[in-house]
Amino acid sequence: MPFEKGHKLAKGRIPKAEEEKTNYFILKAIKTIKNVTTDEDARIELIKELFTFDRGKIFIAEHLLGKPKETIDNNVNINNFELKDIIKFKE
Repeated sequence: MPFEKGHKLAKGRIPKAEEEKTNYFILKAIKTIKNVTTDEDARIELIKELFTFDRGKIFIAEHLLGKPKETIDNNVNINNFELKDIIKFKE
């Protein structure tokens, strides 16, 4: 990918062939470590291991269900002084 004026190198999604090659090596490593023969068994073993710790559970939940919507509490009250009286929050 040559440099073009106004465009950054390595911008955008990686090529599909490179992604498939990376997936192949990751699955091959998992199959070797977990002593399984099929790609499906390797994926199942990885998911079972992710479920053994909290961050793994969060990772799986975010990828299956999506990240929860973040909310910010605009009603901050400190010693009967409300922050919203001096700062305008965008609704």
